[in-house]
Amino acid sequence: MSRMIDRKRLAAWARACALTTGLLWAVCAGAQEPVAPPGAEALRNPEWIEAGRVRFVKTCAYCHGYEGDAGKHVPFREHLDWDPAQIHDVITNGRRRGANVMPAWQGAISDDEVWRITAYILSLGGKPRASQ
Repeated sequence: MSRMIDRKRLAAWARACALTTGLLWAVCAGAQEPVAPPGAEALRNPEWIEAGRVRFVKTCAYCHGYEGDAGKHVPFREHLDWDPAQIHDVITNGRRRGANVMPAWQGAISDDEVWRITAYILSLGGKPRASQ
């Protein structure tokens, strides 16, 4: 009997979390206007790259490591021809590949910050690890 109660509680908790997440996303998603994509020069700007690194370390390093070489993906430094718009889209809208889930950060990270994170990720391409 207690297993049935636990399953009911778990199911109710899961529904409440899904509803809360959906409501928060709906409120936050419309809260900001997208920023026009920056040019290649802006994405190579050392100030943008450093600002993106700081935000990446705070928000993304838990899953991706400090230099994008952790987790269940190809290390960022192995991507030499990444499309900045694709990186921006995945950060903003998330992605699901089987059991691997990249959450959507739209509404939690400003579009301007997403572009700066994108600049940092692009800066890693082809570089050796800093710890080597």
